[in-house]
Amino acid sequence: MNHLYLDTSALLKTYIAEEFTDQCREIIAQYSNIYISQIGITEAMINMRKRLSTREFAFVSKLFKTDTASFNILDFDEVVSDLAIEISASTSLATLDAIHIASVLSLSAREMDFLTYDKAQRKAAKSLGLRTP
Repeated sequence: MNHLYLDTSALLKTYIAEEFTDQCREIIAQYSNIYISQIGITEAMINMRKRLSTREFAFVSKLFKTDTASFNILDFDEVVSDLAIEISASTSLATLDAIHIASVLSLSAREMDFLTYDKAQRKAAKSLGLRTP
């Protein structure tokens, strides 16, 4: 088992220096198989565009595209959608937070850790049986 799913809160920390950035990078470095959702890519790019200058975004987006080319990218499909709806019914998570957890849970054959810096999402992920480093 060396699989890690990155929620957007963790993914952004690898490109934008903020609290826990160093910790996040250290955790990610321990894994050889990184997973993200296609929705996470969109969410991260939109957040980076809003938070960075035009010049910074141009640089970071190239780095981001290079990095994500080596990640396992999970599609948003009907299985993930249905699972996210179930998760949101039993938690108070926002839509995208539920989708990220559902993306991991849809891969039932794999043991995977789930990295997030969102407290509510982390609590929900743990309650659903996910390991959160």
